[in-house]
Amino acid sequence: MTCTQCKQELPVYAVVCPQCGAAVSSGTSAYYSYLPADTLAWPRDLREAPGSLLLVNSAAVQDATAALPGQARPGSRPNRWLTAIVVLLLSCLLGAGFTVGLLWVHGYFAPKAPARSVQLPSQAPAATATAGTQNSTTNVLPTPSSFKPLSNSSSQSLGLILNLPQDWTEGQLNTSTSGVKTLTLDPPQSLSVPLSLLIVQFPSDANQAFPSAHDLDQFLIQNFAQATSLGNPQALTNTPQTRTVGGQTWSEDDVSFPLNNNQSLHLVTLSVMYKQHYYSLQFYASNDVFDEAMQKYYTPMLDSLHFTA
Repeated sequence: MTCTQCKQELPVYAVVCPQCGAAVSSGTSAYYSYLPADTLAWPRDLREAPGSLLLVNSAAVQDATAALPGQARPGSRPNRWLTAIVVLLLSCLLGAGFTVGLLWVHGYFAPKAPARSVQLPSQAPAATATAGTQNSTTNVLPTPSSFKPLSNSSSQSLGLILNLPQDWTEGQLNTSTSGVKTLTLDPPQSLSVPLSLLIVQFPSDANQAFPSAHDLDQFLIQNFAQATSLGNPQALTNTPQTRTVGGQTWSEDDVSFPLNNNQSLHLVTLSVMYKQHYYSLQFYASNDVFDEAMQKYYTPMLDSLHFTA
C-alpha cells in the first residue's frame, strides 16, 4: 500500500502517511486483520451481513437452544402441578429447619450435653401398695431428715434459691459455649432407685429458638431420650399442663419411658420464661415410686424454689 501523495510505502495498518501527513484513502481498511485476505469482514451491523450468514447463524442458535437440557421449548407449558408440589415441599423443609437452624447457630447442638446416667431398677422393689393408687408403693424411699440450700455460687449464677435433701449431692454447675447453664441434683448412690433433678438456665436469645415454654419442654424430652438411650416415650395425659413454682406458672409435660419388668420411667419437664431467660426443671422416678418421690423429694424442692433477681 502506497501514499497517494508522495508514493511512500505505507504499513497496512497506517491511518496517515508518516512522510507527508496525508490521510490514507477512505477505501483502505483502518485496522489490521489476522484473517486471510479473501475472508469476509465481520459485519459491524447485522444489517450489513449477507443474507446467507444470517440464516446460518439463526439456525445454529435454534439448534443450540434446543440442545440445552431443561430449556423450555416454544409452545411447551410448564407442569404447574409439579411446580406447586416442589414449592410445598420446600416450604415444609424450610419450616422444619427453621428451629434447627437457630439452635445450630446459637450452639445448642455443639458441644452435646453430657450423657445423663439413669440407674434403672433391675426388679420392682417389694413394698406395700398405696390404697387407690396403681403402680405406686410406699416406704421404699427414705424420708429426708432435713434440707439444705444450694451453694451460694450456684444460686448467684442461676439467679434462684432451692433446697435439696441433706444427703443429696449438688453437682458441678456447667456452662456451655452458648451460655446454657446446667446443674444436677442426685440422691446418694446407695439408693438404687432412678431419681434426679436437673436445673437449666438458657441465655436470653433462646426465645428466638423456642416460641413457647412447651416447645422447650419437647426439645428437652427429646434430648433426654437421646442422652439416656431410652425410646418410645409416651405422653401422659392425666397430668397437669401447668404448675406454679416460685410464684411463676411453668409449662409442664409428662412422658413415660418403658423399662424392664413392666415398669416405666416417669419424666417431668417444666419450663418458664422469667426476665428474658428460659428456665427448665427436669426430674424423674420409676412409676412404682413416683408418687412417693414427689411427696418426699420433688415437691419440697419445688416449693422452696424462688428467683432472687
